[in-house]
Amino acid sequence: MKKTFYIALAFISFLVVMSCEKDFREIGGNVISNNEFSTGKITLEIETTPVDISTVRADNIAIGSLGEYWLGVYKNDDYKKIESSIISQLGITTNPRTQQNSTTDELDSIFVFNDAYLILPYQATLVGRTGTGTPDFRLDSILGTPETPVSIKVYRNGTFLNTLNPNAPEEQNMFLSNKDYTQEELLNDNPNYVHVPNPLDTVLPVRRELSTGSTFFTDVKLTNSIPFIRIKLDKARMKELFWDKFGDPEFSTAAAFNQYFKGVIIKAEGTDGSMIPISFTNRPSIEFYYTETRVEIENGARVVKDTILGSYPFVLGGVSNSQYKMSPVANPPSSNSFNIQGTAGSAARINIFNGNELQDLKNRDIIINDATLTFNIDASRDTTAVPLRLFVYRETSNGDEQIKDAVTEVSTFGGNLRLEDSKPSSYSFKITDYVSDLLSGEIEENSPLILKVFNTPTDLAVDPQTGIVRGINIETYNWNPRGVTILNNEITNGERRAKLTISFTEEKDDN
Repeated sequence: MKKTFYIALAFISFLVVMSCEKDFREIGGNVISNNEFSTGKITLEIETTPVDISTVRADNIAIGSLGEYWLGVYKNDDYKKIESSIISQLGITTNPRTQQNSTTDELDSIFVFNDAYLILPYQATLVGRTGTGTPDFRLDSILGTPETPVSIKVYRNGTFLNTLNPNAPEEQNMFLSNKDYTQEELLNDNPNYVHVPNPLDTVLPVRRELSTGSTFFTDVKLTNSIPFIRIKLDKARMKELFWDKFGDPEFSTAAAFNQYFKGVIIKAEGTDGSMIPISFTNRPSIEFYYTETRVEIENGARVVKDTILGSYPFVLGGVSNSQYKMSPVANPPSSNSFNIQGTAGSAARINIFNGNELQDLKNRDIIINDATLTFNIDASRDTTAVPLRLFVYRETSNGDEQIKDAVTEVSTFGGNLRLEDSKPSSYSFKITDYVSDLLSGEIEENSPLILKVFNTPTDLAVDPQTGIVRGINIETYNWNPRGVTILNNEITNGERRAKLTISFTEEKDDN
Protein backbone atom coordinates (compact mmCIF):
# COMPACT_ATOMS: atom_id res chain seq x y z
CA MET A 1 0.00 0.00 0.00
CA LYS A 2 2.77 2.44 0.96
CA LYS A 3 4.78 1.53 -2.15
CA THR A 4 1.76 2.34 -4.37
CA PHE A 5 1.32 5.59 -2.49
CA TYR A 6 4.89 6.70 -3.12
CA ILE A 7 4.82 5.74 -6.79
CA ALA A 8 1.81 8.00 -7.15
CA LEU A 9 3.48 10.58 -4.93
CA ALA A 10 6.59 10.71 -7.12
CA PHE A 11 4.44 11.34 -10.22
CA ILE A 12 2.27 13.92 -8.53
CA SER A 13 5.36 15.66 -7.14
CA PHE A 14 6.72 15.97 -10.66
CA LEU A 15 3.53 17.69 -11.81
CA VAL A 16 3.53 19.93 -8.75
CA VAL A 17 7.16 20.91 -9.32
CA MET A 18 6.36 21.87 -12.93
CA SER A 19 3.42 23.94 -11.71
CA CYS A 20 5.47 25.56 -8.96
CA GLU A 21 8.21 26.45 -11.41
CA LYS A 22 5.63 28.31 -13.47
CA ASP A 23 4.29 30.06 -10.35
CA PHE A 24 7.76 31.08 -9.23
CA ARG A 25 8.58 32.42 -12.69
CA GLU A 26 5.52 34.58 -12.36
CA ILE A 27 6.45 35.53 -8.78
CA GLY A 28 9.98 36.30 -9.95
CA GLY A 29 8.60 38.83 -12.39
CA ASN A 30 6.53 40.41 -9.58
CA VAL A 31 9.58 40.58 -7.33
CA ILE A 32 11.28 42.77 -9.89
CA SER A 33 8.32 44.93 -10.82
CA ASN A 34 6.17 45.00 -7.69
CA ASN A 35 8.65 44.21 -4.92
CA GLU A 36 5.98 42.08 -3.18
CA PHE A 37 8.16 39.14 -2.10
CA SER A 38 11.46 38.76 -0.33
CA THR A 39 13.83 35.84 0.11
CA GLY A 40 15.78 34.88 3.16
CA LYS A 41 17.94 32.23 4.79
CA ILE A 42 18.00 30.99 8.37
CA THR A 43 20.25 28.53 10.17
CA LEU A 44 18.55 26.38 12.80
CA GLU A 45 20.34 24.53 15.56
CA ILE A 46 19.78 20.78 15.62
CA GLU A 47 20.30 18.23 18.38
CA THR A 48 22.56 15.22 17.85
CA THR A 49 22.67 12.13 20.06
CA PRO A 50 25.02 9.15 19.48
CA VAL A 51 23.31 5.78 18.92
CA ASP A 52 25.10 2.49 19.50
CA ILE A 53 24.21 -0.28 17.04
CA SER A 54 24.27 -3.68 18.70
CA THR A 55 23.43 -5.83 15.66
CA VAL A 56 22.25 -5.69 12.05
CA ARG A 57 20.62 -8.24 9.77
CA ALA A 58 23.39 -10.29 8.18
CA ASP A 59 21.80 -13.07 6.11
CA ASN A 60 20.97 -13.28 2.41
CA ILE A 61 17.62 -15.04 2.74
CA ALA A 62 15.46 -12.09 1.61
CA ILE A 63 17.88 -10.49 -0.85
CA GLY A 64 19.74 -13.39 -2.52
CA SER A 65 23.23 -12.21 -1.68
CA LEU A 66 24.85 -9.66 0.58
CA GLY A 67 26.63 -6.94 -1.35
CA GLU A 68 29.91 -7.79 0.36
CA TYR A 69 31.10 -10.64 2.54
CA TRP A 70 34.01 -9.41 4.66
CA LEU A 71 36.63 -11.67 6.20
CA GLY A 72 39.34 -10.63 8.64
CA VAL A 73 40.10 -8.12 11.39
CA TYR A 74 39.85 -4.32 11.15
CA LYS A 75 41.33 -2.39 14.05
CA ASN A 76 41.19 1.39 14.14
CA ASP A 77 41.39 2.93 17.61
CA ASP A 78 38.97 5.70 16.62
CA TYR A 79 36.21 3.16 15.88
CA LYS A 80 34.98 -0.23 17.00
CA LYS A 81 37.25 -3.14 16.15
CA ILE A 82 35.60 -5.66 13.81
CA GLU A 83 36.32 -9.38 13.53
CA SER A 84 34.29 -10.41 10.48
CA SER A 85 33.50 -14.03 9.66
CA ILE A 86 31.45 -15.88 7.03
CA ILE A 87 28.92 -18.66 7.60
CA SER A 88 27.59 -20.51 4.57
CA GLN A 89 25.90 -23.62 3.32
CA LEU A 90 27.51 -25.57 0.48
CA GLY A 91 25.94 -26.36 -2.86
CA ILE A 92 26.04 -30.08 -3.64
CA THR A 93 27.65 -31.30 -6.86
CA THR A 94 25.62 -33.31 -9.36
CA ASN A 95 26.09 -37.08 -9.30
CA PRO A 96 29.63 -37.30 -7.88
CA ARG A 97 31.53 -40.46 -8.87
CA THR A 98 31.69 -43.28 -6.33
CA GLN A 99 33.95 -45.88 -7.93
CA GLN A 100 37.26 -44.95 -6.35
CA ASN A 101 39.74 -47.71 -5.47
CA SER A 102 37.57 -50.63 -6.63
CA THR A 103 39.35 -53.79 -7.80
CA THR A 104 36.53 -55.53 -9.68
CA ASP A 105 36.80 -56.57 -13.31
CA GLU A 106 33.99 -54.14 -14.20
CA LEU A 107 36.19 -51.19 -13.22
CA ASP A 108 36.50 -48.52 -15.91
CA SER A 109 38.08 -45.77 -13.79
CA ILE A 110 40.23 -45.56 -10.69
CA PHE A 111 39.68 -42.42 -8.61
CA VAL A 112 42.27 -41.19 -6.13
CA PHE A 113 41.44 -38.36 -3.72
CA ASN A 114 44.37 -35.90 -3.63
CA ASP A 115 43.47 -32.99 -1.32
CA ALA A 116 40.70 -30.59 -0.27
CA TYR A 117 41.03 -26.79 -0.13
CA LEU A 118 38.77 -23.90 0.75
CA ILE A 119 39.05 -21.44 -2.15
CA LEU A 120 38.07 -17.80 -1.55
CA PRO A 121 38.52 -15.42 -4.52
CA TYR A 122 39.61 -11.86 -3.77
CA GLN A 123 37.97 -8.79 -5.22
CA ALA A 124 40.84 -7.70 -7.45
CA THR A 125 41.58 -5.47 -10.42
CA LEU A 126 43.99 -6.37 -13.21
CA VAL A 127 46.42 -3.43 -13.50
CA GLY A 128 48.86 -4.88 -16.04
CA ARG A 129 51.39 -7.64 -16.46
CA THR A 130 54.75 -8.31 -14.89
CA GLY A 131 58.02 -8.52 -16.79
CA THR A 132 57.47 -12.25 -17.21
CA GLY A 133 53.99 -11.72 -18.63
CA THR A 134 52.04 -12.95 -15.59
CA PRO A 135 48.95 -10.95 -14.56
CA ASP A 136 49.51 -8.14 -12.07
CA PHE A 137 46.54 -7.58 -9.77
CA ARG A 138 45.58 -5.01 -7.15
CA LEU A 139 43.50 -6.24 -4.24
CA ASP A 140 40.47 -3.98 -3.81
CA SER A 141 39.00 -2.40 -0.68
CA ILE A 142 41.34 -3.88 1.92
CA LEU A 143 40.91 -2.20 5.32
CA GLY A 144 43.46 -2.21 8.13
CA THR A 145 47.03 -3.48 8.20
CA PRO A 146 47.54 -6.07 5.43
CA GLU A 147 51.02 -7.08 6.61
CA THR A 148 49.68 -8.27 9.98
CA PRO A 149 48.63 -11.96 9.89
CA VAL A 150 45.05 -12.88 10.77
CA SER A 151 44.01 -16.28 12.14
CA ILE A 152 41.42 -18.00 9.94
CA LYS A 153 39.82 -21.23 11.10
CA VAL A 154 37.35 -23.31 9.09
CA TYR A 155 34.77 -25.11 11.22
CA ARG A 156 32.00 -27.52 10.38
CA ASN A 157 28.85 -25.59 11.25
CA GLY A 158 26.54 -27.29 13.72
CA THR A 159 23.70 -24.75 13.42
CA PHE A 160 21.06 -25.52 10.79
CA LEU A 161 20.57 -22.52 8.50
CA ASN A 162 16.81 -22.63 8.14
CA THR A 163 15.17 -20.28 5.63
CA LEU A 164 11.94 -20.35 7.65
CA ASN A 165 11.45 -19.11 11.20
CA PRO A 166 11.38 -22.23 13.43
CA ASN A 167 8.99 -20.47 15.83
CA ALA A 168 6.67 -19.28 13.05
CA PRO A 169 7.12 -21.47 9.93
CA GLU A 170 4.91 -19.20 7.86
CA GLU A 171 7.50 -16.42 8.27
CA GLN A 172 10.87 -15.98 6.63
CA ASN A 173 13.85 -16.54 8.91
CA MET A 174 16.62 -14.04 9.60
CA PHE A 175 20.11 -14.18 11.11
CA LEU A 176 21.64 -11.21 12.92
CA SER A 177 25.29 -10.20 12.86
CA ASN A 178 25.89 -11.25 16.48
CA LYS A 179 24.36 -14.71 16.05
CA ASP A 180 26.30 -17.53 17.76
CA TYR A 181 26.90 -20.61 15.62
CA THR A 182 27.91 -24.06 16.85
CA GLN A 183 31.52 -24.79 15.88
CA GLU A 184 31.17 -28.56 15.50
CA GLU A 185 34.75 -29.42 14.51
CA LEU A 186 37.84 -27.74 13.13
CA LEU A 187 38.55 -28.67 9.50
CA ASN A 188 41.88 -26.88 8.95
CA ASP A 189 44.84 -29.02 8.00
CA ASN A 190 46.92 -26.51 9.97
CA PRO A 191 45.04 -25.43 13.13
CA ASN A 192 47.36 -22.42 13.43
CA TYR A 193 46.82 -21.13 9.90
CA VAL A 194 47.20 -17.36 9.53
CA HIS A 195 46.54 -15.28 6.46
CA VAL A 196 48.25 -12.26 4.89
CA PRO A 197 46.60 -10.85 1.70
CA ASN A 198 48.77 -11.33 -1.37
CA PRO A 199 47.84 -10.25 -4.93
CA LEU A 200 50.41 -12.74 -6.27
CA ASP A 201 48.40 -15.71 -4.98
CA THR A 202 47.07 -16.65 -8.41
CA VAL A 203 48.39 -20.24 -8.56
CA LEU A 204 47.84 -23.19 -6.20
CA PRO A 205 50.28 -26.10 -6.59
CA VAL A 206 48.22 -29.25 -5.91
CA ARG A 207 49.96 -32.50 -5.07
CA ARG A 208 48.57 -35.21 -7.36
CA GLU A 209 48.70 -38.93 -6.70
CA LEU A 210 47.92 -41.71 -9.16
CA SER A 211 46.56 -45.18 -8.45
CA THR A 212 50.10 -46.49 -8.93
CA GLY A 213 51.29 -44.37 -5.99
CA SER A 214 53.37 -41.98 -8.10
CA THR A 215 52.99 -38.28 -7.28
CA PHE A 216 53.52 -34.96 -9.03
CA PHE A 217 52.30 -31.34 -8.77
CA THR A 218 50.01 -29.35 -11.04
CA ASP A 219 49.09 -25.67 -10.90
CA VAL A 220 45.46 -24.68 -10.32
CA LYS A 221 44.23 -21.25 -11.45
CA LEU A 222 40.87 -19.53 -11.26
CA THR A 223 39.01 -17.92 -14.15
CA ASN A 224 40.98 -14.95 -15.51
CA SER A 225 43.80 -15.95 -13.11
CA ILE A 226 42.36 -13.80 -10.31
CA PRO A 227 44.15 -14.15 -6.94
CA PHE A 228 42.54 -16.19 -4.19
CA ILE A 229 42.90 -17.38 -0.62
CA ARG A 230 43.58 -21.09 -0.30
CA ILE A 231 43.19 -22.92 3.02
CA LYS A 232 44.16 -26.58 3.05
CA LEU A 233 41.67 -28.80 4.89
CA ASP A 234 42.29 -31.96 6.90
CA LYS A 235 42.59 -34.60 4.18
CA ALA A 236 41.69 -37.60 6.34
CA ARG A 237 38.63 -35.92 7.84
CA MET A 238 37.39 -34.53 4.52
CA LYS A 239 37.73 -38.01 3.04
CA GLU A 240 35.54 -39.42 5.82
CA LEU A 241 32.98 -36.60 5.66
CA PHE A 242 32.73 -36.34 1.87
CA TRP A 243 34.77 -38.55 -0.42
CA ASP A 244 33.84 -41.89 1.15
CA LYS A 245 30.15 -40.95 1.31
CA PHE A 246 29.47 -39.63 -2.19
CA GLY A 247 27.16 -42.57 -2.92
CA ASP A 248 25.31 -42.42 0.39
CA PRO A 249 21.77 -41.02 0.94
CA GLU A 250 23.21 -37.89 2.60
CA PHE A 251 24.44 -36.79 -0.85
CA SER A 252 21.33 -37.74 -2.81
CA THR A 253 19.61 -34.32 -2.62
CA ALA A 254 20.48 -30.78 -1.57
CA ALA A 255 18.05 -30.99 1.35
CA ALA A 256 19.56 -34.24 2.62
CA PHE A 257 23.07 -32.86 2.24
CA ASN A 258 22.27 -29.64 4.15
CA GLN A 259 20.84 -31.69 6.98
CA TYR A 260 23.97 -33.86 7.07
CA PHE A 261 26.57 -31.12 6.53
CA LYS A 262 25.08 -27.80 7.64
CA GLY A 263 27.86 -25.69 6.14
CA VAL A 264 31.07 -24.01 7.19
CA ILE A 265 32.06 -21.25 9.58
CA ILE A 266 35.04 -19.30 8.23
CA LYS A 267 36.13 -17.53 11.38
CA ALA A 268 38.63 -14.66 11.54
CA GLU A 269 40.25 -13.72 14.83
CA GLY A 270 43.02 -11.44 16.01
CA THR A 271 43.98 -8.27 17.82
CA ASP A 272 44.95 -6.52 14.58
CA GLY A 273 45.22 -7.19 10.87
CA SER A 274 43.16 -6.50 7.78
CA MET A 275 39.67 -7.17 6.53
CA ILE A 276 38.99 -8.06 2.91
CA PRO A 277 35.81 -8.46 0.83
CA ILE A 278 35.37 -11.94 -0.63
CA SER A 279 33.93 -12.16 -4.13
CA PHE A 280 30.91 -14.50 -4.13
CA THR A 281 30.35 -13.82 -7.84
CA ASN A 282 33.55 -15.80 -8.49
CA ARG A 283 32.14 -18.84 -6.69
CA PRO A 284 34.06 -19.47 -3.46
CA SER A 285 34.10 -23.20 -2.83
CA ILE A 286 35.55 -26.26 -1.18
CA GLU A 287 37.39 -28.13 -3.91
CA PHE A 288 38.11 -31.86 -3.78
CA TYR A 289 41.05 -32.49 -6.10
CA TYR A 290 41.40 -35.98 -7.55
CA THR A 291 42.96 -38.05 -10.31
CA GLU A 292 40.93 -40.39 -12.49
CA THR A 293 42.78 -43.16 -14.29
CA ARG A 294 40.65 -44.62 -17.08
CA VAL A 295 41.16 -48.28 -17.90
CA GLU A 296 39.66 -50.83 -20.24
CA ILE A 297 39.72 -54.63 -20.18
CA GLU A 298 41.61 -55.97 -23.20
CA ASN A 299 42.18 -59.71 -23.49
CA GLY A 300 41.41 -60.10 -19.81
CA ALA A 301 43.92 -57.47 -18.74
CA ARG A 302 43.45 -53.89 -17.54
CA VAL A 303 44.92 -51.34 -19.93
CA VAL A 304 45.37 -47.70 -18.90
CA LYS A 305 43.91 -45.40 -21.52
CA ASP A 306 44.44 -41.95 -19.96
CA THR A 307 44.57 -40.00 -16.70
CA ILE A 308 42.31 -37.03 -15.94
CA LEU A 309 43.02 -34.36 -13.32
CA GLY A 310 39.82 -32.98 -11.86
CA SER A 311 37.99 -31.54 -8.88
CA TYR A 312 34.56 -31.72 -7.24
CA PRO A 313 33.44 -28.21 -6.24
CA PHE A 314 31.09 -27.58 -3.33
CA VAL A 315 30.28 -23.90 -3.92
CA LEU A 316 29.43 -21.65 -0.98
CA GLY A 317 25.77 -20.81 -1.46
CA GLY A 318 22.27 -21.26 -0.14
CA VAL A 319 22.01 -19.38 3.15
CA SER A 320 25.23 -17.34 3.48
CA ASN A 321 25.61 -15.05 6.48
CA SER A 322 28.09 -12.60 7.94
CA GLN A 323 29.08 -12.42 11.58
CA TYR A 324 30.55 -9.24 13.11
CA LYS A 325 32.25 -9.43 16.48
CA MET A 326 32.55 -5.81 17.61
CA SER A 327 34.91 -4.50 20.32
CA PRO A 328 34.54 -1.11 22.07
CA VAL A 329 36.17 2.04 20.70
CA ALA A 330 39.65 2.43 22.17
CA ASN A 331 39.77 6.19 21.55
CA PRO A 332 36.21 7.58 21.96
CA PRO A 333 35.30 10.86 20.23
CA SER A 334 35.45 14.13 22.15
CA SER A 335 32.36 15.85 23.55
CA ASN A 336 31.96 17.96 20.40
CA SER A 337 31.75 15.04 17.94
CA PHE A 338 30.24 11.60 17.39
CA ASN A 339 31.06 8.46 15.41
CA ILE A 340 29.18 7.04 12.46
CA GLN A 341 30.31 3.50 11.63
CA GLY A 342 28.82 0.78 9.47
CA THR A 343 28.16 -2.91 10.22
CA ALA A 344 27.19 -3.13 13.92
CA GLY A 345 28.94 0.16 14.63
CA SER A 346 27.20 3.43 15.51
CA ALA A 347 24.72 6.00 14.24
CA ALA A 348 23.24 9.28 15.50
CA ARG A 349 19.76 10.57 16.26
CA ILE A 350 19.06 14.02 14.78
CA ASN A 351 16.29 16.26 16.11
CA ILE A 352 15.26 19.23 13.96
CA PHE A 353 12.74 21.99 14.75
CA ASN A 354 13.20 21.97 18.50
CA GLY A 355 11.10 24.09 20.85
CA ASN A 356 8.72 26.43 19.01
CA GLU A 357 10.75 26.62 15.78
CA LEU A 358 8.32 24.61 13.67
CA GLN A 359 5.26 26.55 14.81
CA ASP A 360 7.07 29.88 14.36
CA LEU A 361 7.84 29.00 10.74
CA LYS A 362 4.25 27.86 10.16
CA ASN A 363 3.02 31.22 11.44
CA ARG A 364 5.17 33.07 8.90
CA ASP A 365 3.48 31.23 5.99
CA ILE A 366 6.72 30.97 4.02
CA ILE A 367 7.57 28.92 0.92
CA ILE A 368 10.59 26.66 1.36
CA ASN A 369 13.05 26.97 -1.50
CA ASP A 370 15.74 24.76 0.01
CA ALA A 371 16.40 22.89 3.27
CA THR A 372 19.85 21.36 3.76
CA LEU A 373 21.25 19.32 6.62
CA THR A 374 25.03 19.64 6.83
CA PHE A 375 27.46 17.41 8.75
CA ASN A 376 31.15 18.29 8.77
CA ILE A 377 33.93 15.77 9.41
CA ASP A 378 36.19 16.02 12.45
CA ALA A 379 39.58 16.18 10.71
CA SER A 380 41.42 15.48 13.97
CA ARG A 381 40.27 11.87 13.77
CA ASP A 382 41.31 9.14 11.33
CA THR A 383 39.88 9.74 7.85
CA THR A 384 41.72 7.09 5.84
CA ALA A 385 38.64 4.90 5.35
CA VAL A 386 35.59 7.15 5.67
CA PRO A 387 32.28 6.11 4.05
CA LEU A 388 31.69 7.46 0.58
CA ARG A 389 28.07 8.07 1.52
CA LEU A 390 25.91 8.53 4.61
CA PHE A 391 22.15 8.10 4.90
CA VAL A 392 19.31 9.80 6.77
CA TYR A 393 15.89 8.32 7.49
CA ARG A 394 12.88 8.95 9.78
CA GLU A 395 12.38 7.18 13.11
CA THR A 396 8.56 7.35 13.24
CA SER A 397 5.98 5.88 15.59
CA ASN A 398 5.06 3.47 12.77
CA GLY A 399 8.63 2.29 12.24
CA ASP A 400 11.71 3.46 10.36
CA GLU A 401 10.84 5.10 7.04
CA GLN A 402 12.47 6.88 4.12
CA ILE A 403 12.46 10.67 4.07
CA LYS A 404 10.17 11.91 1.31
CA ASP A 405 13.05 13.53 -0.62
CA ALA A 406 14.78 10.13 -0.93
CA VAL A 407 11.83 9.16 -3.15
CA THR A 408 10.82 12.40 -4.85
CA GLU A 409 14.24 14.03 -5.27
CA VAL A 410 16.56 11.06 -5.79
CA SER A 411 19.19 12.95 -7.76
CA THR A 412 19.57 15.76 -5.20
CA PHE A 413 18.82 14.02 -1.89
CA GLY A 414 22.56 13.75 -1.21
CA GLY A 415 24.64 12.09 1.47
CA ASN A 416 27.74 11.77 -0.69
CA LEU A 417 31.19 12.54 0.69
CA ARG A 418 32.47 15.99 -0.22
CA LEU A 419 36.16 16.81 -0.49
CA GLU A 420 38.02 20.06 0.13
CA ASP A 421 41.61 20.25 -1.03
CA SER A 422 41.36 16.52 -1.81
CA LYS A 423 40.54 15.74 1.84
CA PRO A 424 37.27 14.38 3.28
CA SER A 425 35.22 17.37 4.40
CA SER A 426 31.45 16.93 4.80
CA TYR A 427 28.13 15.30 3.96
CA SER A 428 24.88 17.11 3.26
CA PHE A 429 21.25 16.19 2.62
CA LYS A 430 18.56 18.21 0.87
CA ILE A 431 15.28 17.60 2.69
CA THR A 432 13.26 20.40 1.08
CA ASP A 433 10.09 18.38 0.37
CA TYR A 434 10.12 16.88 3.85
CA VAL A 435 10.45 20.27 5.57
CA SER A 436 7.80 21.80 3.29
CA ASP A 437 5.37 19.02 4.24
CA LEU A 438 6.09 19.55 7.94
CA LEU A 439 5.27 23.24 7.60
CA SER A 440 2.12 22.62 5.56
CA GLY A 441 0.91 19.95 7.97
CA GLU A 442 0.87 17.23 5.31
CA ILE A 443 3.34 15.40 7.56
CA GLU A 444 2.12 15.72 11.14
CA GLU A 445 4.87 13.90 13.05
CA ASN A 446 8.16 15.77 13.49
CA SER A 447 10.09 12.52 13.85
CA PRO A 448 13.71 12.20 14.93
CA LEU A 449 16.05 11.43 12.04
CA ILE A 450 18.73 8.74 12.08
CA LEU A 451 22.11 9.35 10.46
CA LYS A 452 24.06 6.22 9.52
CA VAL A 453 26.47 4.72 6.99
CA PHE A 454 24.74 4.17 3.65
CA ASN A 455 24.37 0.54 2.58
CA THR A 456 24.13 -0.27 -1.14
CA PRO A 457 21.58 -1.21 -2.40
CA THR A 458 19.30 -1.87 0.57
CA ASP A 459 19.05 1.81 1.59
CA LEU A 460 18.00 2.97 -1.87
CA ALA A 461 14.41 4.19 -1.93
CA VAL A 462 14.21 3.96 -5.72
CA ASP A 463 15.72 1.25 -7.91
CA PRO A 464 18.28 3.11 -10.07
CA GLN A 465 17.79 0.69 -12.97
CA THR A 466 14.00 0.71 -13.19
CA GLY A 467 13.02 3.90 -11.34
CA ILE A 468 10.54 1.88 -9.29
CA VAL A 469 10.14 2.73 -5.61
CA ARG A 470 11.57 -0.17 -3.60
CA GLY A 471 9.61 0.75 -0.48
CA ILE A 472 9.62 3.31 2.31
CA ASN A 473 10.48 0.95 5.19
CA ILE A 474 14.15 0.91 6.24
CA GLU A 475 15.96 -2.43 6.42
CA THR A 476 18.68 -3.07 8.98
CA TYR A 477 21.28 -4.55 6.62
CA ASN A 478 24.73 -2.99 6.77
CA TRP A 479 27.90 -4.63 5.47
CA ASN A 480 29.85 -1.38 5.01
CA PRO A 481 32.51 -1.39 7.78
CA ARG A 482 33.86 2.14 7.25
CA GLY A 483 33.63 4.87 9.87
CA VAL A 484 33.80 8.65 10.18
CA THR A 485 33.70 11.16 13.05
CA ILE A 486 31.23 14.03 12.66
CA LEU A 487 31.27 17.39 14.44
CA ASN A 488 28.07 17.73 16.45
CA ASN A 489 25.87 20.75 17.14
CA GLU A 490 28.08 22.22 19.91
CA ILE A 491 28.57 25.96 19.46
CA THR A 492 32.33 25.45 19.93
CA ASN A 493 32.39 23.93 16.43
CA GLY A 494 31.47 27.33 14.99
CA GLU A 495 30.41 27.34 11.36
CA ARG A 496 31.36 23.67 11.03
CA ARG A 497 28.77 22.54 13.56
CA ALA A 498 25.93 20.26 12.43
CA LYS A 499 23.02 22.44 11.31
CA LEU A 500 19.90 22.85 9.21
CA THR A 501 19.91 25.73 6.72
CA ILE A 502 16.64 26.87 5.17
CA SER A 503 16.19 29.24 2.22
CA PHE A 504 12.68 30.61 1.79
CA THR A 505 10.41 33.10 0.05
CA GLU A 506 7.72 35.11 1.86
CA GLU A 507 5.39 37.95 1.18
CA LYS A 508 6.44 41.30 2.59
CA ASP A 509 4.48 42.61 5.55
CA ASP A 510 3.47 45.90 3.86
CA ASN A 511 1.61 44.17 1.02
